[in-house]
Amino acid sequence: MIEEVKKFKDFLATSTLPVYDNIANTGVWKALQIRSTEQQDIMITPVVDKRSLDPEKLEEVKSSLKDFYSDKQKCSMFLKLVGGKEEVAHIDGPEFMLEKLCGYDFQITSGSFFQVNTAGAEVLYQTIRETARLDDKTILLDVCCGTGTIGIILSKYVKCVHGIEIVESAVDDAKKNAERNKIENVTFHAGNAKSVVPRVVNNIPKSPDTRIVAIVDPPRNGLHADVIACLRKNEMIAEVVYVSCDIKQISDNIVNLCCPTSNRYLGDPFRFVSSVAVDLFPHTKRFEVIFHFQR
Repeated sequence: MIEEVKKFKDFLATSTLPVYDNIANTGVWKALQIRSTEQQDIMITPVVDKRSLDPEKLEEVKSSLKDFYSDKQKCSMFLKLVGGKEEVAHIDGPEFMLEKLCGYDFQITSGSFFQVNTAGAEVLYQTIRETARLDDKTILLDVCCGTGTIGIILSKYVKCVHGIEIVESAVDDAKKNAERNKIENVTFHAGNAKSVVPRVVNNIPKSPDTRIVAIVDPPRNGLHADVIACLRKNEMIAEVVYVSCDIKQISDNIVNLCCPTSNRYLGDPFRFVSSVAVDLFPHTKRFEVIFHFQR
């Protein structure tokens, strides 16, 4: 990956467009995103500020990138446009990469969220499975499911999985990942969790054996308070496994899952059971924490 950074630095030396100045708020080239897989596939996505680029100049940028990287094998090239409505343009190479995780193949596109440390992610998902009490009667809610990694990996341990994700493109990727891996007990829903969770839970046949476990892996700033209230209110949800990479930002979520019943948070409170950290980002201050709650 360091070699890719050096190569892009060489490209910038050939460009007549300036690097973005964060103080003056001028320029074009803002950042570089690089993804690589265990199979040595590469996805390169330069980020540019499009405000100073007319359509003709933008096409020149795309052509120059394609020409400069024409010798790269197994390389996907995209261009991310910011400074207004965010867009991602495919320039050259495959439109996605495949990464193998816990024995499953996952499609990664330029905008997909996917853990950056594949070996560490396998440890993370194995620990999630060990933390949640899963069996063939469990109905799993994968909240903020992204491209479906957690739900697909855990699908063989449960009765069925419902993945919920607000980003429609991620749901499309999740459906393709389930189809690619021949997973038939997973359903993905596009929409806001506070709206989708009640609808999914209400459609689950109620029986003494019904047991719902929710696994939530939200963005760094945690879940919206309305989603926490939704999890509390749906009494059929017996367990919550909460995955976070920034425990400071989710402290309110943890408190509100466990606080006494109130007009804002209906339903019995959850009880903290355990937590475990997974070092997904070696040599940094960052790590993932898995919290386990029951009621």
